[in-house]
Amino acid sequence: MTGLRILSFCIGIIIMLPMIAVSLWGFNMTQWVNNEVARNDAILNDAAVIPDAMPMPTNPLDWLRSRADLRDTFTRDEITSDRIVVVQEIIDDTDLLRPGETLPDPVFLELYANARAPARLIAYCPDVLSAIGTACDVLRSEVRENRNGKLVLTGHLGFRPVAVLGDPSKVQEGVLISGRVELPYSGDLRPANEPASRIKAMQDAQAICDQLRRQYGNCVLSRVSFDIDELWITDLEVLPPGTNPQRLRTSATFKVYADSATLDHLSLMEQLHEMAKRS
Repeated sequence: MTGLRILSFCIGIIIMLPMIAVSLWGFNMTQWVNNEVARNDAILNDAAVIPDAMPMPTNPLDWLRSRADLRDTFTRDEITSDRIVVVQEIIDDTDLLRPGETLPDPVFLELYANARAPARLIAYCPDVLSAIGTACDVLRSEVRENRNGKLVLTGHLGFRPVAVLGDPSKVQEGVLISGRVELPYSGDLRPANEPASRIKAMQDAQAICDQLRRQYGNCVLSRVSFDIDELWITDLEVLPPGTNPQRLRTSATFKVYADSATLDHLSLMEQLHEMAKRS
């Protein structure tokens, strides 16, 4: 093949394969193209030195597509149920009403609440987008009544991650290892259930995941859970007026695809607890 024909062939490959210009694979592919053209020109011109052949890079996305168990965890171009933020809202049943509405018959209240829940819970997506996501949606919601007669709305928000997840295809004989840790807080009170608290917690969790990615080559923040505790009246009496009675307990779950000889669940948990202390 002439140098022009090889160059045309290589350019065709580049055109057919998406995101090559912005990915590590794209960079390697460009190097391979340049090397093939240089080799061909050297051969045609009887050059004294001919560059060594390079293996054609493989697209890591092809490897990921063949691994259904990893695809939903590591794909970055869509929202999946393997990456979620769990949020809660504790409200009175009347909080579900729009202006001018009255509560339905009690027998229909649960259905009514479940119908209204997604619209309320999607309001937490801006927090996710401010911290760890480029897209967010309510994947699932549920409603229950707590012991005080209030409604507890729980939403599973799926998100498309803004973070670099790493390349699991580089791991030989890997297994997906998961670990969960509760995030620490300062002071005597848990953080208030407010946007600033939720955003900071997600940022802290992502920072932990970034450390793991630098160490093992990949990490996915697969779940951040916000559980709400409400302070009792007796607790609020000794606190400044206007103190938010709803306080957050936050936990985060991380997934790393690693060689089992390098990392296991116990060692991951030990690292997570140490990292969380320093966050």
